[in-house]
Amino acid sequence: MLSKRQEMILQAIIEEYIKTASPVGSKRIQEVISMDVSSATIRNESAFLEETGFLEKAHTSSGRAPSTKGYRYYVDNLMKSNDMEEAKKQIDEIFKKRGSTIDQVLEETSRILSEMTNLAAVVSRENSNEEVKLSRVELIPLSSESAVVLFVLSNGQIENKAMNLDTVTLEELKISIDLFNDRLKDSKLSEIEFKSQAIVPVLKQQVKKYEFVLQTFVNALLHTGSPQAKTSGVKYLLQNPEFNDPEKIKKIIEFMETASPFAWFKSQSNSNNKAAVAIGFETGIGNDDIAVVGTNFPTEGGGKGTLALVGPKRIQYDKVSDLLEWISQKIEDKFNGGE
Repeated sequence: MLSKRQEMILQAIIEEYIKTASPVGSKRIQEVISMDVSSATIRNESAFLEETGFLEKAHTSSGRAPSTKGYRYYVDNLMKSNDMEEAKKQIDEIFKKRGSTIDQVLEETSRILSEMTNLAAVVSRENSNEEVKLSRVELIPLSSESAVVLFVLSNGQIENKAMNLDTVTLEELKISIDLFNDRLKDSKLSEIEFKSQAIVPVLKQQVKKYEFVLQTFVNALLHTGSPQAKTSGVKYLLQNPEFNDPEKIKKIIEFMETASPFAWFKSQSNSNNKAAVAIGFETGIGNDDIAVVGTNFPTEGGGKGTLALVGPKRIQYDKVSDLLEWISQKIEDKFNGGE
């Protein structure tokens, strides 16, 4: 843990960087920090925070910017609730409309969220009466070079995945499938990614490219049981200077167009509408400049949905988290017996 003074300096740098997107120098820190500290002390503490990975030195400036580690520490230890009253006022009017479906409410809410936060909003929602589970996995050899793995789900749906036997042998596939059937049968799809880690010690002893096999199976199951995500406000996201690289833009848009990444939020967020945060490489898209804040909400049929905001790492985490948790509770109240 950092000292109180180090925490205050880190918090000041992060909150100033969120506002300006520019590296923060010791003089500016001294102006905003609520503690009587000399410039020399601030420089020394900032150097320590840089050495320990909480800050990054800007190449073109004497100031410093937060690292992913710094943002994570801020979210976990320093962030305070900070209401967005105007956004709440507008969204509250949406929920007061009688006869609105959950899809209509989510669409209008997402639009306002994007406009008020300058972030992209993403909604991923299940419609089934009960969450889909994995019934069994089967293997169909096609030739000496290929095979197909079938994933059979509790709702009768079947996903097939072609496998190249140059990458993994037929025997290794059989071992992997037996483990999945033995350990993960009847698991909810939203739990598969996390439960599958329990079979890694056994799998790695018998399958050479066990990580490839495990990730292939998990990705196939996440894709099978997930609905398509709906996005709004991408234009706001792309206005941020962090995203002026076409390749980064492509990855971000692909990330938002699939529901699979939001399985993470379905497992992280608990039943009391708590927001979860993924920062930088934690999002799994190979882009350290992005962050996602999301929360779950229950749907009418007993399923689960996720509402998330996507933006640069300098998202106003306190405001966004508070707003998403408030919206999640509003959805639960309106569509699950509260209003």
